[in-house]
Amino acid sequence: MSAGNATHGAAAVIVAHGERGGARTNAILRGHAGKAAESLPGVAIAAGVLSGDPTLEAALAEVADKTFGPILLYPFFMAPGYFVNVKIPKRLADAGLAERCRVLPVFGLEGPLPVIIRDKAVAAARKLGTPASECRLLLVGHGSKVARASAEATEAVAACLRELGGFSRIETAFLEEAPFVDDVITADTRPTVVVGFFNGDGLHAAEDVPEAVGKFDGPITYTGPVGAFPEVSQLIAKTIAAAVSGSDDQAAAAIL
Repeated sequence: MSAGNATHGAAAVIVAHGERGGARTNAILRGHAGKAAESLPGVAIAAGVLSGDPTLEAALAEVADKTFGPILLYPFFMAPGYFVNVKIPKRLADAGLAERCRVLPVFGLEGPLPVIIRDKAVAAARKLGTPASECRLLLVGHGSKVARASAEATEAVAACLRELGGFSRIETAFLEEAPFVDDVITADTRPTVVVGFFNGDGLHAAEDVPEAVGKFDGPITYTGPVGAFPEVSQLIAKTIAAAVSGSDDQAAAAIL
C-alpha cells in the first residue's frame, strides 16, 4: 500500500467485531463512519470489521492510499478486551501497518458517553409517563464467563450515571455472567428504563434483552443499544478530530 494518491491530511478506521448474520450491527458501524466523514472532510474515514464485511484489511487499504500520515484506529467496542488488545494489533501487524497505525481508546469508555446515556434514559422515562426520579435505570452489558473487561466497563459507566443522578436506582445486569438480566429485571417492581450497553444489535443482545424486558410486569421500556444512538456519530467524529489534532501537534514538535 502506498500513499501515492494522497488526498487527505489524516486517516481513520472505525473498527468493530462485526456480525456475519447481523446486518443491522454492521450497518450501524457504516452509518457512524459515513457521518464522521461528513463532519471531517479532511480525514479519510472508513469502517471495517474483524468478522464479516467490510474487513478491517479492506478499510485499511481504502484509507492508506489517501494520506501520508498515520492511520487512527477507533475501536467501536464497549471494553478493551481480547479483540482490542490482541486481535486488532495482530491484524495490523499482518497487514504490515502496525507502525503506521495508532489505536485510540474504546468507544465504551468515552468520557461523554454517560451523559448521552443519562439524557436518552431520561427521555425514555418521560415517554413511559413516569418521572426519571421514580424509575430504575438498568444498564445491561454483555459480560463474560472468562474475563472481567466487559463487566468492569459496564460498572464504570454505571458509577458515572449514579454520580449524574436523576433516577431512583441504577443497576447493572449481564447476558453472560451474574447478576443475569433475567434475574435483575424482575427483582424490582418500580418503572424501569433498560439501556443496552452494546455497540449494536448483535444476535445475542437483540434477542435476550427484549425477551427479558417482556417478562417484567409493569411499566418498562428499552432504549436499544447505546451504539445505535444517533449522538454517537458526533462523539466518534470529535474523538477522531482531537486525535488528528494531537498527531499534527506531535509532528510539528518533531520537526522543530
